[in-house]
Amino acid sequence: MLPSTLLLRGPMPGTLGIGLLAPLSGVMGIAGPSIINCAQLAAEHVAERTGFHAELVPIDAGQRPAEVARAVRQLLDARLVQGLVGAHTSDVRVAVSSVVPQEVPYVFTPPHETGPGRPGTVFTGSAPQLQLRRPLEWIIRHHSVRRWALIGGDYVWPQQVHREARRILRALGQEIVMDRFVALGDVDTERLVDEARRSRAEAILVSLVGRDGITFHRDAAEYGANKQFVRLCTALDENCLLAVGGDTTGTLYSAMPSFILQQDDEHQNFLELYLRRFGMIAPLPASYAEGCYDGVLLLAELWMSGLLDSMPPAHAALTLAGDSKSTGPAVVGRPPGGRLARAEGTELVVIEQRSM
Repeated sequence: MLPSTLLLRGPMPGTLGIGLLAPLSGVMGIAGPSIINCAQLAAEHVAERTGFHAELVPIDAGQRPAEVARAVRQLLDARLVQGLVGAHTSDVRVAVSSVVPQEVPYVFTPPHETGPGRPGTVFTGSAPQLQLRRPLEWIIRHHSVRRWALIGGDYVWPQQVHREARRILRALGQEIVMDRFVALGDVDTERLVDEARRSRAEAILVSLVGRDGITFHRDAAEYGANKQFVRLCTALDENCLLAVGGDTTGTLYSAMPSFILQQDDEHQNFLELYLRRFGMIAPLPASYAEGCYDGVLLLAELWMSGLLDSMPPAHAALTLAGDSKSTGPAVVGRPPGGRLARAEGTELVVIEQRSM
């Protein structure tokens, strides 16, 4: 339920109300605080630079998908928000999309599954093919592995990751000896590790988000599997690695849209803004949080551009990005995918793109 004071107050004239779908509970709850910080930072940045005011209305996207969709519908019916930014799991995105009118912009920022999108949805994260191909090629080349186990959460995004991983790995002459999905919040690491051992896997592609990934990697170390398998993760950020307790095996990798230690100017400027605003002891502004920062900036830019008056949000986003001829789902933002980092203690150290 939404706060009664917000519903009684009603919409704020001249203000863009943004429904901020952030996981404050559930398996991705660890990412919530930094996502909220980065959304706030983006809104303040827009106000400082343009005088345009965006009001963030947080919704806990860690709840069950139907509950999140119900809260979003309530916000829209009360006209408290004119757009949405989401940094959450894709099962929630599917539920929310079913209740959002097509003219309402919905910027979805994490890595995402491919497929036809609604005209109002704008994707800014990585699709599986871009996220996986170069990291998989690098792992195979540098670790001489051939036999793979795939372990992911049982919902739409990991399912798409597994489909794409099977296609890429087979094209690279690899063998898939295990392919398993587990329900969110129900990771039995001992059983999964035992099956990977019996299948004689050499590497594991892990698509377990948030707390599920933390549980798997923490338990894998306890069972000695952290030194037995090369692990490539599609949802491991610095907050999760810190919660695991770090890793010094040299065989734990992450493929994500961004990493805290990457050195490009845009990322460094973002880090400088974040540290100046929230200080050194704030939650780490890892990939999900940085993606949300970009998403709030994009939604504000879409609103200020006036393009939403004459075209669907997806087309408007592509027009802003200079790609108005595209006919697929709107995927905009920083160059997505292809980044790889290795766990070194509690840091994810980026592997230079030129070596990939």
